[in-house]
Amino acid sequence: MKAEPRSLGASLLWHILLPRGFVLMLWWGANQLVQMPPNLVWTLIAVDFLWLLWLSRAHLRATDAHMLSSGAMAPIWGGYLLLGLSVLASLSLWWQALLIANRPPEGLSYSQQRALEHAQRYSLTLSQDGQALVFTGEITFGLTKAIKAQLQQHPEVTQLRLTSPGGHIYEARGAAKLVQAQGLATFAPGLCASACTLIFAAGERRQLGPDGQLGFHGYTLEIFGGLPQIDLMAEQQKDRNFLISQGVHADFTDQIYATAPTDLWRPSPDQLRNAGFLRHAP
Repeated sequence: MKAEPRSLGASLLWHILLPRGFVLMLWWGANQLVQMPPNLVWTLIAVDFLWLLWLSRAHLRATDAHMLSSGAMAPIWGGYLLLGLSVLASLSLWWQALLIANRPPEGLSYSQQRALEHAQRYSLTLSQDGQALVFTGEITFGLTKAIKAQLQQHPEVTQLRLTSPGGHIYEARGAAKLVQAQGLATFAPGLCASACTLIFAAGERRQLGPDGQLGFHGYTLEIFGGLPQIDLMAEQQKDRNFLISQGVHADFTDQIYATAPTDLWRPSPDQLRNAGFLRHAP
């Protein structure tokens, strides 16, 4: 037996005013008091959306019944207005909840937030024996400052261990200068490629682990169309000069920058040793 729809007045009360008013107050209070996790907010929005659909459908059934029984349109349009306002209020509070859920921690500046985002791309930790810094991940903005801070905190560190696919060449140059100034040794337990090799070359002693590899390629810009103010050949020459100053043979550097940016040249340990890239003593 099919249930009869509520009267229009009862529908306004039980399908719009009371349930939506109560839920909207809950959303408003939650937005004022707590910062919910994004996943929880999306779940609550989905549940509330389904309930709003059910209430809307129930109210529309009541308006259809009212129209058939009396034909008066004023109460119907009033109900539509209340329903529309309820939907708009729900959308506004849902959006506010999402903004709050994704809001950065209070007290951090924009630059600090950016630094945190970059730091999430790599790991920089102290080795178990306390003699080395272990770097794994992408070379990105803020790495040089992070290494410097670790060295100040742990002056006993004598080695930097590198496992990285590369990253920003300008940041790699800064880290390389720091490694050189501190007289650190460098060690590659895994793959140290692209910009990572510049940091590796700055070490006073440079060694590979049993699974260590160095990977090289020519430079490219990650921005479509390039930037006219950046001369790739000049940038490569800067780093070529640095490598040569660190004892790397000139013909080896020629091979590095002759490698296409889309390729990765991985010389053997013997090739690296003969070219002066590996060095057991300064």
